[in-house]
Amino acid sequence: MAKPISAKSHAFDEEMRRLYSEFSQMKNRVMLNALNVWHPQTDVCETEDELIITCELAGVRKEDIKIQIDDNILTISGTRKERKPLSKAVFHNLEINYGQFERSIRFPNRFMGADPNANFKEGILCIKIPATPPEKRRKIDVEVE
Repeated sequence: MAKPISAKSHAFDEEMRRLYSEFSQMKNRVMLNALNVWHPQTDVCETEDELIITCELAGVRKEDIKIQIDDNILTISGTRKERKPLSKAVFHNLEINYGQFERSIRFPNRFMGADPNANFKEGILCIKIPATPPEKRRKIDVEVE
């Protein structure tokens, strides 16, 4: 015999249906675009001398990566272009994210004011920021070598 549905379970199911309905009817483009941005896997490591940020960006071209520092927030953004789909293909698994990506990392003030160095090799972006006393805060665009 089936278990009776509790009032709490029923309320939860109703709330989930309502949220899904609202979500599926979203007309706010900004919200929809924000939902389509993926966040690459990133490691952040601090040593005595520098901050090292490593970001996995397999399949992204160097030209499609943008790095900015504003105050003590480093933002990595760009686009991974989708490969042309195979005609008449049946996909059994789709896990690779395509399109716009963005990752923001807040870092300690002791790294502010230094000129970062960025290197992109074999799909891994590595950014090193030397430790320095804080200087005037500024916005920096970083070139990827």
